[in-house]
Amino acid sequence: MGTYIGLSLLPKGVSQLQWGKVYEESLELLNAFPFADIIEKDYFGLTIPVFVQAKEKVKQKKFWQFCGDLNSKKYGETFKLYKDISVYKKSVESDERKDILLENQAQHIVNIFDSKTQGHEYHLYILAIAMLIESRLPKYALVSGNIDYKQCVKAKELADMHLSTPIDLPVRVNAERLFSRFSHINNDVDKIEILERWLIADQEKKFEMIFNLFSRESFVQWYLRNLRSYSSPVQVGSLKLMIYYLNIVKDIKSLIYLACKHEDGPKFHSLEMIKAIARTWICLPQEHFSFMKAFNKVEGHPEIVERQFGMMVMDLKFSGREIKTHILLDEVAANLENHFPDFEGSIEQTLINEISLIEGELQTFREQAKTSLELSDVSTEDKMYFADEEAFLYFNGDSVVLTEEQELHLKSIAYSIKVFLEQNEYSTMLNQFLFGSMLDMKKVLAGLANEKFHMILTEHTWNWIQATDNVELIKILLLKLLIDELMANKNEKNKMDMRKAMFENRILLERINGYLKDEQTMEMLNRWSTHQK
Repeated sequence: MGTYIGLSLLPKGVSQLQWGKVYEESLELLNAFPFADIIEKDYFGLTIPVFVQAKEKVKQKKFWQFCGDLNSKKYGETFKLYKDISVYKKSVESDERKDILLENQAQHIVNIFDSKTQGHEYHLYILAIAMLIESRLPKYALVSGNIDYKQCVKAKELADMHLSTPIDLPVRVNAERLFSRFSHINNDVDKIEILERWLIADQEKKFEMIFNLFSRESFVQWYLRNLRSYSSPVQVGSLKLMIYYLNIVKDIKSLIYLACKHEDGPKFHSLEMIKAIARTWICLPQEHFSFMKAFNKVEGHPEIVERQFGMMVMDLKFSGREIKTHILLDEVAANLENHFPDFEGSIEQTLINEISLIEGELQTFREQAKTSLELSDVSTEDKMYFADEEAFLYFNGDSVVLTEEQELHLKSIAYSIKVFLEQNEYSTMLNQFLFGSMLDMKKVLAGLANEKFHMILTEHTWNWIQATDNVELIKILLLKLLIDELMANKNEKNKMDMRKAMFENRILLERINGYLKDEQTMEMLNRWSTHQK
């Protein structure tokens, strides 16, 4: 699981002159965007890994590489591009290759990019560079990955601001251009196969294209073939196919016929089909699950891994959230009764029982997701509330603000530091760490951050630590590391995120320092802590 950007190349048809020009344009984008690389630098007599602005390198051959961006201060996997096309040329070559889409020999194709961005901000930046290369070498380069049409539009806008010649959208997000590359193919079956194999789009959008672009007969045969790949209509994939049908075709009668009666269909069992229809949520009023829109995939925004995992869970439990059509329960029951006159029992009651289970699961989920829904509801264009990782890292007190619960978290960190100091007031080790020279404290801080916590921080952060004479802030950072080390919680993700935020976000650090000096806040937390004991 991961969020990828891919770029493949058919290098045989590309000259060094062509490649060199594209590489030089890619350098323009490299320098324009806040791409970041990890290098080693010296601070306080120590050599530590640092997150810096990416630049072109020369090691035998010219190339550039990066693994993240300085805006988000996050990184994924490394992307690299060489100036010399010979790096990508292979010894085994064949003649007359004219289009990477038509190349049927995988050994002739090279993967230039095939790494994870994990949905971080540099995802759109590297997409812009991949799109540049495909745009300049349209028959020899091909963009792929976890992308969508709107992401590509955004990436094009970013690139066009810095290039003298605009770039095109990738062929794999444009059905019309895709079909033009296969102009020699005329029959619907092969065209649908092309669309399914090559077009990068949401599954429902592909469904809609196939319904609108091809004959009714071709659509039905394609739809039945897909339904037959499932042994039961209540499987997630089958449910999605039925939901898309109801959204786009809007005909429950023909859906039941195709799924249960058509001679080329899967001929699903009546009871399972009734349950499946209920699980499409076709009978649920939209207002009963409208709150789930907060968890939908947002076009144009790269998906982070946690959201990908969340979507998998959503698909398993709440496939019906994608339904856009509503039909009254009695009308649905009547249609099912017409198709299954010999069904033993009440079809309407079976639907009611299934819907009752769904309503119960929705209510439970709404309670579990209460915090996330509240953050979504209170966020505006002027003030944004984020989950903890982003909230603490990007908090600025203006456009990005904290909730009361998040503020309490900062107060608790300040209180834990106060208690630690009081309990270790006469500790020789603590005195050694906290009452030496400023340079010694900074050296200990850098050593702990690197060797014990393996933190990779931005050059900006290390520069302000090097320059500051604010001993209070250095002590807070040092104490946070000491506490986490002694409490053996340094590998917990929320602790890792908070440590990074405290180092990278000086405003956050100063907020914690303010709470540490606030006697009223410290006394309040002391009373609460005493009461808990």
